[in-house]
Amino acid sequence: MSEQAEQAARKTGREARRVADSRWFEVTARAGFVGSGIVHLLIGYLAILLGIGNASSGSETDQSGALQQIAAVPGGVVLLWVVTVGCAALTIRLVLEAVVGGRTDDARAWLARAKNVAKAVVYGVIAYSAASYAVGAGKSSSGSSRSAAASALATPGGVFLLLLVAAVAVAIGVGLVVIGCRRSFWKQLVHPPQSVERVVTVLGVVGYVLKGLAVVVVGVLIGVAGVRSDPDQATGLDGAFDALRGMPGGSVVLVAIGIGFLAFGVYSFFRARYARL
Repeated sequence: MSEQAEQAARKTGREARRVADSRWFEVTARAGFVGSGIVHLLIGYLAILLGIGNASSGSETDQSGALQQIAAVPGGVVLLWVVTVGCAALTIRLVLEAVVGGRTDDARAWLARAKNVAKAVVYGVIAYSAASYAVGAGKSSSGSSRSAAASALATPGGVFLLLLVAAVAVAIGVGLVVIGCRRSFWKQLVHPPQSVERVVTVLGVVGYVLKGLAVVVVGVLIGVAGVRSDPDQATGLDGAFDALRGMPGGSVVLVAIGIGFLAFGVYSFFRARYARL
């Protein structure tokens, strides 16, 4: 029975790999990078507006705000569905890579699987959020963050849970900065012509480093919420951007981070073309 189960698992794995390697699935998955790029461009645009004083404090300058902007323009619902389908396909691709992509069971292989799962969660959230706004059911991410923080604080050990989430967010942010500084994002790409390579390098370094700094700020705010037992302190990017704007010189930093998100958005378009899939 165990041998039959093993054979069935291998057959399922081969079928999953065949689907993941198909041309149509690859094209759809690459569209996920395009969708992510669009969202990052809008977040960067909104962050810059907030930094130069052309947006009100407390406005949605995060992923939900970007999706709201898409939904508000003519044809925006169609674009939201494009983002949804692309990111959903990329999510499935990453899950398949995590499940059947590894050829060994060493630590490096398991780390690669864990990274694919983490990326799948990110693109899955974008797909779900885009679909929610496409059908008119989108919700503010800042409100969701505060609600989740309040629920966590109301449970035994909730403070430690928030601190753990904060530590993970800071670690992710630092990881993004390291990826940018080391230019290790090239491991995910097929090297293009030299003229394009220089552009992609600049976009990748700027995008990863400044996006990483923004994620670190989010982690710090979640940590503050845990220490102070104040769920209102736990916000997403919009709260982080508001907090930055309120600091001395924060507007300059906010504009710089907005430029970083713009750079990451354009980088995502190049990634859609040159990604190793």
